[in-house]
Amino acid sequence: MEIAADRDAAVAERTALEASRPDLMLTGSADDVADLDHRIAVSKVRIDQATAQHAAALAAEAKASAEHEAEQTRRKGLRKVGMKASAEAAKLADRYVVLARELAGVLGQLREQEARIAEANAALPEGAEPVPPGEPFNGTETIPMRTEVVRDLVWVDARTGQPAGILAGNDLRHRVAKTIERRVAVPSIPGEPHVALSHRVTLPGLGRDAPPIWRSLPQPLRSDTGYRA
Repeated sequence: MEIAADRDAAVAERTALEASRPDLMLTGSADDVADLDHRIAVSKVRIDQATAQHAAALAAEAKASAEHEAEQTRRKGLRKVGMKASAEAAKLADRYVVLARELAGVLGQLREQEARIAEANAALPEGAEPVPPGEPFNGTETIPMRTEVVRDLVWVDARTGQPAGILAGNDLRHRVAKTIERRVAVPSIPGEPHVALSHRVTLPGLGRDAPPIWRSLPQPLRSDTGYRA
């Protein structure tokens, strides 16, 4: 570690400098001794810095290691929960297949009845109402074209009963408000056909290439179903 190497170098330098001080006290000048003491002090600062940096690096490393261990512990816990969920999902998937096959049987019976109803509606006796689908109707009823009364407020001349505007030439003193009724046509709104339940449900099989347990089919045309709102 680079910090540790710097600290060891600073310790070795300080040791050597301190060992040379007694001889310098005898042979050197006061400035030489002062310069040596300054170098010893600087080496001590370097040692203190390296020691502090080394301690900080060790603390950061310990913190990072603790955080890593905590994160791994958390992930192991999540995986344990996930493995349990996977086992439950496998059980539910098996149950889905059982229930889907049972439901497919019901849908198959519904489709058979739908075919009978459609056949009956395709050949109704004269004057007979269409056979209803049996299941709750989910289409919309046709709203036929109709007329409705609209009331307009207009200005008329009280003397003549003719429309009176505010343009030049009109005597506004005789202008009065009058309500005029008129009938307007409201377009019809076509109804939407009933969509049978067996044509709205798809039950997929399990696995990429597994065939569907129940496949929804395109809804027959209105002329095929016979029943309309």
